[in-house]
Amino acid sequence: MAVGISNADLIDLTKTTLENLPDMDFEVALAKVNYVAVNTWFQKDKMEIDGGTSIVRNIMLDNSGNARHVRLYQRSSINVADVQKRLTAPWVQVEGQWSIERREVLRNRGKARFINLVESRRLDAMLAMADLLETRAWKTPQDSNDDLNPRGLPYYISKLIPAVGSGYDALIDIAGGFSGRRILWGDTTQTINDKSGINPTTQSKWRNYADTKTGINSDFITKLSRAFYATRFRSPMLAKDLSKEGSNKFRIYMGLDDVVSYGDLARKANENLGADLDKFHGVLAFNRVPVEHAPELDGDTDRPVYGVNHDKFKPFVLEGDWMREDEPDRDPELHNVATTFVDGSYQYVGINVREGGFCIHNVLTA
Repeated sequence: MAVGISNADLIDLTKTTLENLPDMDFEVALAKVNYVAVNTWFQKDKMEIDGGTSIVRNIMLDNSGNARHVRLYQRSSINVADVQKRLTAPWVQVEGQWSIERREVLRNRGKARFINLVESRRLDAMLAMADLLETRAWKTPQDSNDDLNPRGLPYYISKLIPAVGSGYDALIDIAGGFSGRRILWGDTTQTINDKSGINPTTQSKWRNYADTKTGINSDFITKLSRAFYATRFRSPMLAKDLSKEGSNKFRIYMGLDDVVSYGDLARKANENLGADLDKFHGVLAFNRVPVEHAPELDGDTDRPVYGVNHDKFKPFVLEGDWMREDEPDRDPELHNVATTFVDGSYQYVGINVREGGFCIHNVLTA
């Protein structure tokens, strides 16, 4: 290195350094950053590895009704019905990259300085990817034809959204019930008849629980309790249960203003509310389910509170293509630059919308 370094040497040196660095892992890069989706959802016990050209699941939303009371010697009636619906979701791709210029190596002579250079560039690429993943996790795609962006949480856990110009449907869009059916896209258009290939308007069991609130108060706690039990949330019985697989799958997410108000309410709660709102194992909780601040909700003027069952809503990642870090390669247009790419194929999927969670938010008007 004292007399110079070739482009081939740059690639070999970068490759050798990468082999001695830890694998790509958001937890390593972001251990002290509050990225809810990145640091919590993309854990091994919450994400699912899959393959194929798209994500496909068969969902049973009803039964054939083949049960009845009969009399002695009454003839049986055979009825075979197709009771399954098919959920489909396309893969989306994410890409990150970082580069090193040959002469930067000369300016960072010495193993320790070069390793620091590689680590800083690599970490920067991971932070950029984490920012993108976190932002999109809390959004729907731009419109119904958008297959570039993922189907974030609001795609599956819908707010109680009135139809544009026509208000609510009195028979379906009922506050405090399984009425979450409308997908509100990024361009403010709506879809009410297709959520991952299944029509939530005609299939009542493919709607999520939705309700409205007017603040974080005792009325909100009552509505939270209803949502909690309607969607079959299960509280860990003991503190040690939080560490067991299956017991820590539930989360409640709020924006900063609501988290602060909730914490204040918990501190001031009377005897009727105190047990439900009390901290559990040092964590702000409701019925022993952790309540977390999701920074991406801070700018949502609807002030949504999401309850999520991460067994029913989770990220799927493509086998062999998640956080895949390629070998450094020479840039064809910048001959002194070696670039390393990080790739991933993934999608968020709600495999059971009815039990996947709930949304309680400020009242919306058409």
